[in-house]
Amino acid sequence: MILLTGAGGRTGKALLRALVAKDAQVRAFIRNPEQADGLRALGAADVAVGNMEDVDSINRAAGGTDVVIHVGPPMHPQEREITKSFVEATKNSGASRFIYYSVMYPILRDVRHHSLKLDATEMIVNSGITYSIIEPCRYMQHLDPIWPAVLETGVHSMPFNTKAQFAVVDLEDLAQATAKVATEAGHEFATYELAGPQNLSQEDMAAAISEVLGRPVRAEALPLDVMAARAIEKGASEDRVNQMRIMNTHYDHSGFRGNPNVLQWLLGRPATAYIDFVRRLAAG
Repeated sequence: MILLTGAGGRTGKALLRALVAKDAQVRAFIRNPEQADGLRALGAADVAVGNMEDVDSINRAAGGTDVVIHVGPPMHPQEREITKSFVEATKNSGASRFIYYSVMYPILRDVRHHSLKLDATEMIVNSGITYSIIEPCRYMQHLDPIWPAVLETGVHSMPFNTKAQFAVVDLEDLAQATAKVATEAGHEFATYELAGPQNLSQEDMAAAISEVLGRPVRAEALPLDVMAARAIEKGASEDRVNQMRIMNTHYDHSGFRGNPNVLQWLLGRPATAYIDFVRRLAAG
């Protein structure tokens, strides 16, 4: 039995599907009980309702599990403390391994989102537990929420300059790689940087979208104030908005580049190219 935290989110659902495809028994840990039926429909064998800040519910969820995969809440200021609770629950349950879903380059101390992950990683390594750590790059799926606007306006807009490069990676590839790590031996004490097959700028991405759609799409930098206002409108906390500002300011001048070799080794095949992801998105 694998306990999967954050199972109701975008990443969690992708991981759940990939784990079920490998015949894993998954207990989905969620906060909102209304998500339970949907997760069972995706193949969850069990659902545990709890709160990542409630140690008792975490310990109950971890009981009887063999592996714990922890996908924390995005940009949570208590990342280390929450992760520690799951590490301790993993130990208490007798589970054989703790898998932490982190971020690529947590060593970027000037980016608070990354440094929170680094603090959690340090705690995991020093905890004495058997662990594996997944460090994904920026998702190709960041195109999903702006796709209707791209179709309507012909503009691909992200909150950093149009020439900064990113090794964007398909979440489906990440999910398959993580499922392999979780269900096979030989990944103990491994830390895997998982990047996509190309380092692409917004301009490169717009060109790929143009090719798929057969009409021009141009790249445009979204002002940070506009990004922040939209995030606040959707209910993001002040702390999260500040983290997003810091992160995108860093991306604006440094991008987020990486190498695909580790991901492709885990997958046993080439990683998904961005244009193929766009084709899949356009096909619905």
